[in-house]
Amino acid sequence: MKSRVIVVGVDGSAAGRAALRWALEEAGRGDATVQAMMARLRRRALVAVGPSGVHPCTELPSGRHPAHELHALIVETRAELPGAPETAEITVVGDTSAALIQASRRADLLVIGATEAFQGSVVADCVQHAACPVVVIPPGVARASSV
Repeated sequence: MKSRVIVVGVDGSAAGRAALRWALEEAGRGDATVQAMMARLRRRALVAVGPSGVHPCTELPSGRHPAHELHALIVETRAELPGAPETAEITVVGDTSAALIQASRRADLLVIGATEAFQGSVVADCVQHAACPVVVIPPGVARASSV
């Protein structure tokens, strides 16, 4: 029997962290795998050579590379959830909406946190165009729990 695939969009916000937590809890209830995805647009800029292969245009405002940020969030969240399933880490350079919608084509469930007004947001794009059901964790939810 094939296990379900839960893709979760993670962006470092409180809602994104709650979405990751919800996805891990949901996966722990049954036979599911979690794929956590962080997408960042590459800013256009003239940039000097960066340290040790880290391209400054893909870094977060904190200065951390998205892959490092995603890994840290997953480790932190899994530590809070004993028995949390292993999580695949996917970092994408590109449009967040497009990346999540593409990932939804190979998923059974897409989980995202709402961090902005619904209209015109990544959330709205995913709800309208995802190829699988979408769970939206609303703004202000510090700790989400699956139903």
